[in-house]
Amino acid sequence: MKNILFSAIFALSLVTATAAETNGPAPATDRVGFPTNYAKSYEVLRTVPRDEGKKLVTVYGNRAAASMTNRTQLPYPNGSVLVMETASTVKDTTGQPAKDAAGNLLKDKVLGLHVMRREKDFGVAYAEKRSGEWEFVEYRADGSYLTPPEKSANCAECHIKAGAEKDFVYNGRFADPGKQ
Repeated sequence: MKNILFSAIFALSLVTATAAETNGPAPATDRVGFPTNYAKSYEVLRTVPRDEGKKLVTVYGNRAAASMTNRTQLPYPNGSVLVMETASTVKDTTGQPAKDAAGNLLKDKVLGLHVMRREKDFGVAYAEKRSGEWEFVEYRADGSYLTPPEKSANCAECHIKAGAEKDFVYNGRFADPGKQ
């Protein structure tokens, strides 16, 4: 079974995106910023198929985030931006997920971008739900909000579960042994 924690964070992201209210204090303004051109300018840190290949989750990191090559380097440097892109996959003529010649799923429509940014003194607005110096926003591919900053307390609360020893990041480029 593929990374259980990754599935849990994705499921919580979907719940958060549709929630009418936040469950606690959160930033009033967007200090994360829509990651324009992330697919070309950020490094792919990991790609994971979801829902039996119906979705493809790709984690991207900007230069600062991608500089982390192992957990002994944690915490992430300030300025780190991680983008978890969720996309549907292309279907073949039988309705099954299509693959390229190398056996990789083919990405179709981007469904959402779950973005986290680390900066000095970020996360203070989450109060008791603070997960380090990270702030969170979820965007649609067009840059509009799925989850605006003022409703992002659920994101921060969930990332607390990743733990301080992982700098509140579930995996990024690092796989958890036995959870692949």
